[in-house]
Amino acid sequence: MILRVTIENLYSFMEETEISFVAGKSTLHSEQVSRAEKRDDISVLKAGIIYGANASGKSNIIKSVSMIQKIALSGIPKKYVEPFKLTATNNRPSKVELEFKVGKKFFAYGAEFTIRGIVEEWLYEITSRADREIFTRKVTAEGNEFTFGTVNGDTETLQLLKFISQSTPITDSFLSEYIKRNGKGLPLINDVYGWMKESLKIIFPDSRYEGISIRAEKDKDFAVATKSLLEYFNTGIVDIRRIKVSKEDVDLPKELISELLSEAEPNKNFVIASPTDSTIYFFETDSDGITVIYKQNAIHRTENNDEIPFEMSEESDGSIRLLDFIPMLIDLRLNESVYLVDEIDRSMHPMLSKKLLEYYFKHLSNERDTQLIFSTHESNLLDLDLIRADEVWFVEKGHEGASHLTSLAEYKPREDIRKGYLQGRYGAIPFFAPVSSLKW
Repeated sequence: MILRVTIENLYSFMEETEISFVAGKSTLHSEQVSRAEKRDDISVLKAGIIYGANASGKSNIIKSVSMIQKIALSGIPKKYVEPFKLTATNNRPSKVELEFKVGKKFFAYGAEFTIRGIVEEWLYEITSRADREIFTRKVTAEGNEFTFGTVNGDTETLQLLKFISQSTPITDSFLSEYIKRNGKGLPLINDVYGWMKESLKIIFPDSRYEGISIRAEKDKDFAVATKSLLEYFNTGIVDIRRIKVSKEDVDLPKELISELLSEAEPNKNFVIASPTDSTIYFFETDSDGITVIYKQNAIHRTENNDEIPFEMSEESDGSIRLLDFIPMLIDLRLNESVYLVDEIDRSMHPMLSKKLLEYYFKHLSNERDTQLIFSTHESNLLDLDLIRADEVWFVEKGHEGASHLTSLAEYKPREDIRKGYLQGRYGAIPFFAPVSSLKW
């Protein structure tokens, strides 16, 4: 679970900016909080909702989390490093720090970086009272300088740790090098890396979950849950299945089809999404080297209970978008996962977005630390019968072009917060010049 994200000099964030998902003292919707059980624990919200006008910077919060995840798992993704540009001189490094919960422990992992590489990197175990260093790295002209907290192991372990730390390239994270080289002595790094890789999941507007039908074939429980959710959201779709097609019926460039078939090897499979619509193809080669092509279809049912396959391109954008979220909802119901979704309401009816959030809240459990954080424009979600005030953040840009954050909890709202939002009481909505000001 994410406690806080701190961003500085990255994308639209100029000064150090923090968004927190630490729960306040409110007892409203207590099931939406992972409550502290011991003195050193921290109570964490199971949901976060980020509002803002177009280009306000709300998506940049999610991009910043994606950035620190990429750094942790490998290193600096150069094409994504974008320092704040609207200032005369900016030679400072960018910075992202993520505070999060793994199991019963809390951590802070962060980095300062430029497009050339990492400047500083750190990992701490944190509690409500104190922080305990696991490692700190500073990169100088002479190379890496490290300090470590408690190291578990003998002289050989220390020597391996020293070798890994000194040989970590400037473009790579120590976290990833430690895992890659089977490091020892700092076992909590394995927990942190595993959480970053397996539990933290980010869905952008153009993300597509391509294998829902093939997963349903292999996992009966997933198939049952998928059908149930399709019915719950009243899509008219009763199932998602793969249907065998001939090579001539594949609507992909002929050169690509030929290339895929020429590269076919026994037990080697490809999943290809059409570049022009929502169609998905599966190229599967069996142990005898025979390739079979499937296409993903939506199954509808007539009044006579006959099943009719529809092309995915015949489905609405909202239904297609929902198919990206069904695996997420199943995962959140079963596992301790954290999802960040950028523009959750993209292409979806306002009531569908609300129904999705209601489903998530309905199936929360005290036994699972799940979390759903998303950005949206959808004002229908601003309902204190559904959400908590401390779950909501507003993003807007100041006169200098930098993004700023405000929590709804700061306003101590008692009135119709949807109406207040639309009236601009909390900011985070667009303001337009009058039509009469146009010069043409």
